[in-house]
Amino acid sequence: MKSIHTITIGGQEYKLRLTASAIMAIEKRLSKSLFVALETIQDNAIETIVTIIWGALQPLNANFPFEKAAGLFDQYIDDGHSIEELMQEVNALFESSGFFKKGQA
Repeated sequence: MKSIHTITIGGQEYKLRLTASAIMAIEKRLSKSLFVALETIQDNAIETIVTIIWGALQPLNANFPFEKAAGLFDQYIDDGHSIEELMQEVNALFESSGFFKKGQA
């Protein structure tokens, strides 16, 4: 399935997918549209990134806890990656989900 993005954190692979339901859950948790969240990501980058990861985990990992998604963020950084690298993963997720054409994110 092409609309799945896989990220490896702490040696474990996680499959992310942005479905309509996942996007609505993200928007509800952030109290704003996903596009507004992306446009204003500098205002609360960590919360936005963690919430996007959490929501994108839901379709293939039902009821994945938000606290565990926050822990994945911490583990990603502990693995020696940067927030910028994680944003590149989020951009790749949006590309694979059809939000952006490849190279536009």
